[in-house]
Amino acid sequence: MSVPLRIGAGLETAAYLRVASLAIAFYDFIQTLPSAYRFYKEQWEAPRLLVSSLLFFLIQFTSITVIIVSSVGFFYTRFTDASCARFYALPSIFKVLQAMVSQAILGIRAYNLSRRSRKILSVLLLFYSSACGLQWISTVAKRTPYRDPLYGNCQALVSVWPFGAWNHYAVAITYDVATTAISVIYLLKFKLNSTSSFMAKLQKMMLYDGLGYFSVLTGINVVNLVLYHTKQDIQLAATSVGYSVTWIMSQRLLIHLHNVSRQRRMETINTEMTITRDIENARDVSRALRSQFRSKTGLSFELTVPDFDMLTLDEYPETPEVHVRIERTVAMEQGTATGFTLEIYSRTGEAPLQRSRN
Repeated sequence: MSVPLRIGAGLETAAYLRVASLAIAFYDFIQTLPSAYRFYKEQWEAPRLLVSSLLFFLIQFTSITVIIVSSVGFFYTRFTDASCARFYALPSIFKVLQAMVSQAILGIRAYNLSRRSRKILSVLLLFYSSACGLQWISTVAKRTPYRDPLYGNCQALVSVWPFGAWNHYAVAITYDVATTAISVIYLLKFKLNSTSSFMAKLQKMMLYDGLGYFSVLTGINVVNLVLYHTKQDIQLAATSVGYSVTWIMSQRLLIHLHNVSRQRRMETINTEMTITRDIENARDVSRALRSQFRSKTGLSFELTVPDFDMLTLDEYPETPEVHVRIERTVAMEQGTATGFTLEIYSRTGEAPLQRSRN
C-alpha cells in the first residue's frame, strides 16, 4: 500500500515532506478545535448566515479535502488506468478552491477596512475574478491523468501549454501584494486618526496579522516557484506543504478577527450611552438602542460588520447596567394675567390662603 521509498531520493524527500505537512495540519486542527466550536456555536445561534463563519467552514473543508486527495494520489499504489482517469483532477480542483477561499478572506478584509468603499470594491472584484480565472486555467486546464507504472500512484501531468504551475503562484503573489497593500494603507490611516487605546491595540494586531499572513504565504509561493524547475515529486510535495500553511494561516487570521470583534462588541455593550431623540413608542426605543451598537463610522474590524443582531445571549453580561432616562419637553404659552393665586389646603379644614402678585 505504501510507496517504495528506497527507489529514489527525490521520491523519499517528497514522502517525508508530505508526512510532515500532514502532521502539522493535524496538530493545528486539534489545537484550534475550541475556536472552531465557538465559531459554529455562534453561527447556530445567529439569526442569519455570518460571512466569517462561512469562510471558516470553507477554508476547513477545502483544506482538509485537498490534503486528503493529494496524499491519496501520492501514497495509494493500486490505481488502475480507469480509476486514475476519474481521480487525477481532484487535487488540482481543490487546490484552486482553497486558494479562492484564502484570497476571499484577504479581499473581504481589505474591503471592510476601506470602510466599504465602492471604488475599492470594484478594484478588489477585478483582481479577484482575474486571479481566480488565471488560477483555474493554469492549474486545471490541459491536464492529463498519469498512472506511474512502477509505483502505481496517480497524478496529473501538464500537456504542452503556455500556462503552468508557476502561473498559479505568480498570480497568487500578485493578488496577496495588492490586497495587503490596501489593508496596510487604511490601517495606517486609522492609526494616525485614532485616539482610543483599544482601537490602537486592535489596529496594531490587525496590521501584524496581515503582514504575517502575507509574509508566510508569499514565502511559500516563492519556494514553490523556485522548486518548479526541480523534479515533479518534489514540486508536488512542496505544494502539499503550501496546503497546510495556507490552512493554518487563514484559520489563525479568522480566529484573531473573531476574538477581537467579540471583545469589541462586549466593550460596546458595557459602554454608557446617552440617547437623544424623539421617542414615541416601544419600537422607537428598540431602534434607538440598536443604533448605539452599530458603528457610526462604517468601519468593520471583522469580516462582517459588527451588528447588534449578531449577538447571542451568552455575550451579554450577567447583570448589565441599563439606565433609561425619559425626558419630556413641555412648551408653555405666556398668558396675559398679571396675578397668580396659590392655594394651600391644610388638614384642619382652614380656608385657603390666597396670595396675589401684581
